[in-house]
Amino acid sequence: MSTQVVQASESNEASPRHLAPAGAEGRSSDLPAAEDRGSLTVADRVVKRVAGYAVTLVPDATAAPRRVLGVNLGDSRPEDAAHVDARVQGDTATIEATIAVRWPESVRQVAGQVRETIRDQVQTITGVRVDHVDIDVVSMNVPEKKTRRVQ
Repeated sequence: MSTQVVQASESNEASPRHLAPAGAEGRSSDLPAAEDRGSLTVADRVVKRVAGYAVTLVPDATAAPRRVLGVNLGDSRPEDAAHVDARVQGDTATIEATIAVRWPESVRQVAGQVRETIRDQVQTITGVRVDHVDIDVVSMNVPEKKTRRVQ
């Protein structure tokens, strides 16, 4: 029986580039410039979902009640995300939200909190800057406690 001895080379030249430890060679000059690598497009529906969720983070604002022909049907829906429309152009969004505000809170103050929360959450989560937020307050009938879904 014969035994083979394999020696490993200590130079980085023999190891594949993708296995080299991070920072071993610094930044790779083989990569194209950052602006030439591609782009990220955030869909309108992603911004809608994030903005709708952001409304639930404001204590005195909730999703508005369902509406048919301009008439509210039922109560506001604190457990649901608000109805939001969003249009994204490039890295900027315009948002329209329909909400309910808890009585007797100031509509102006709550709407300001909603605007700020939507801007912060959309920017943080998606990287899209919010240019304009329209708030439509359609109800001030908000239940005190969230209703249980399963009873």
